[in-house]
Amino acid sequence: MNDYDKMRRKKIFLTILLDVIIFAAALLTFAYFHHVRPSRGEAIKSTIATPSPTPEAPLTPTPSLEPEETPTPTPTPTPAPGDFSAVFPTEDTGVDADYSYQSENVRVAVDKVQENEVTYFVADVWVKNIENLRSAFAKGEYGTGITAWPADMAEENNAIVAISGDYYGARQRSVVIRNGVLYREEMLDDICVLYYDGRMETYTKEEFDLEEAIGQSVWQAWSFGPSLLGENGEALEEFDSSIFVRNPRCAIGYYEPGHYCLVTVDGRQGSYSRGMTLADLSSLFASLGCKAAYNLDGGATAAMVYEGEVISQPSGGGRRSSDIIYVGEEY
Repeated sequence: MNDYDKMRRKKIFLTILLDVIIFAAALLTFAYFHHVRPSRGEAIKSTIATPSPTPEAPLTPTPSLEPEETPTPTPTPTPAPGDFSAVFPTEDTGVDADYSYQSENVRVAVDKVQENEVTYFVADVWVKNIENLRSAFAKGEYGTGITAWPADMAEENNAIVAISGDYYGARQRSVVIRNGVLYREEMLDDICVLYYDGRMETYTKEEFDLEEAIGQSVWQAWSFGPSLLGENGEALEEFDSSIFVRNPRCAIGYYEPGHYCLVTVDGRQGSYSRGMTLADLSSLFASLGCKAAYNLDGGATAAMVYEGEVISQPSGGGRRSSDIIYVGEEY
């Protein structure tokens, strides 16, 4: 090989090396700004619609001689939006459960299930008021790159049971509504909406109208997905997702206003638990009888915390995240 060829090869090698270095630097910069560097934000507005005051009826003259009055029957009070007292169970829902919390406002029963080399946790949740089902930000702050361990977030908010949320802080886009407050309004993919009246519905990007939803009083909105059940609560086999293989999973399900379930699936841990595919997760929610269900951030993020203890076994020891979904007494 002559000197010219050597110099030519060296020049090509240096060019390729420089390209690799530039590409790596770009990736590191992206990761820093999107996952490491904290960026705090502010709330935009409340998403709980305030009803218009009912106009007062005009006064009518009182006649000098009043006829005998017929007793007016006492009307049955209409429950306020978000009040599920009428359907809240009076019996203990945690009989034979692995973990149980029963009070006048909240009933939680958690079961650990191990079958077919999969381990998962199902928290059956009843709340008397929608405000008993809440979200919390890492360190109590909204923004990107702000993270904390799910157990720490649960402890800070006196959570009875909590699961990792949608990790909104890892993305610059997606609608973020938490506890009745809009923080981010740019739509990314499909979305799960929990209304103040207790309904939980999922929408595609094309179906969702933010202002219309706010007009119906949105309590929470999570953006990760996909939706896991069909319109009639049936299991699905096809999903708009690129992650089809078995993985640790985290998801929320809906039965009726005031009645929900939280699911965490362990995975990537050999015969203890290989995780679930999206089709597996869909079948699980269908078998539980849920009307709607939504996939949240999984992988190492997926975790379930019960009264301060991480009862699931997160992959690789777990991962810090930006938010949790939890059930609590105080609000």
